[in-house]
Amino acid sequence: MKRSLIGIGILAGFLLSVLMVTGVFAKDVITFTASNGNVTFAHKKHAETLKIDCLKCHHTWKKGETSGKLCRDCHKEKAEGKTLSLKDSMHKDCKGCHDEAKKANKPTGPTGCTQCHKKEAKK
Repeated sequence: MKRSLIGIGILAGFLLSVLMVTGVFAKDVITFTASNGNVTFAHKKHAETLKIDCLKCHHTWKKGETSGKLCRDCHKEKAEGKTLSLKDSMHKDCKGCHDEAKKANKPTGPTGCTQCHKKEAKK
């Protein structure tokens, strides 16, 4: 009886790990608010279609967690010690990744300010 419970636990943990890695729990789209226009991020596309490792962005993710921390959980408006500000972190990681793909002549996302930052149309 004890062995079967342990086996079920191991199997459940394995299945959960596989689901997490495949991006099944990923939100479709995330919107980051910014003073110069909101940025829409296709989270599920990056996780599932492009198969970008979750740890590339969620670099503090610990094994066994069911969701990664949000960027703003660690990165604040202003830099704190060695932790980059939210803006600098996004530009380094997001824009940086797009710039690298562009240099390698690979398909990429936006790299210009107004390509990411969209102001709401005034009514």
